[in-house]
Formats: sequence, structure tokens, C-alpha cells
Amino acid sequence: MAEKVFAVTREGYTMQAKLSRENQDVLLEITGGDVPHYGVVTIVSPGAEAQTIALPSRPGHHHQEGVLTKRIASVIAPALQSNAFIIGGLHVNRISKKQLAVAGTMAQALGVQIRDYLEAHPRVKVVEEFA
Repeated sequence: MAEKVFAVTREGYTMQAKLSRENQDVLLEITGGDVPHYGVVTIVSPGAEAQTIALPSRPGHHHQEGVLTKRIASVIAPALQSNAFIIGGLHVNRISKKQLAVAGTMAQALGVQIRDYLEAHPRVKVVEEFA
């Protein structure tokens, strides 16, 4: 399985997306900052509304990266041939207001890169056979 990596750097930190594919399905890992991790998953499929699950980050809090994974999902949705799982976790230690303010546009830019790649590299569907 070949992987493709996309990245956007602004205000002193990098957000990256690692894309993997199986058949026509897409797996995206959105990570970055000082402490990359996995805390949110957004699931998107052609013709269906995206769903997001945020896991606990610490007592009384849940991961907030769904704002980023949902934005990426909305950008790539028109280019999807099948299902996509977008897993995200990005933490910038002592994040500044400027760094926080650019996160959405960074996710948008990543989404555009991914969408353009998916449109330029469609996959032929491997037909499943059942007994």
C-alpha cells in the first residue's frame, strides 16, 4: 500500500496528512504540531452525511480536532469514489492566538491538495465476489 504525504506550514507549525488507500477507500491521518496523536475520527462516504467521533483528551475534555477533520471531509467529499476515514490529532504546545487562527485555513489547504490528488489519481474498483 503506497502512502502519499501532504503538508502545510504556517505560523511556526506544520499540519500534515498521510493518505493511504485500499481499493477505492481512503484513510487520512491528520497530525502535526508538537504532539501528533489520534483523538478524532470523521467518516465520510459519497451521498452520506459525515460523522465525527471525538475521544476523551483528559478528564472532562474531548479532542477538538473535529473542526479540522470536518473541514477536510467537506473539501474532499466531491472527489471520493468510496469511503474515507479521517483520523486527526494535532497539538501545539502553548498555542498562540495567531497559530490557532490559521488552523482552519491550513486544514482547508490540505483538503484542496488531497482533493486534487484524488481527482488526478482515481482508482479502478476491484470487484468483490461473494459465495
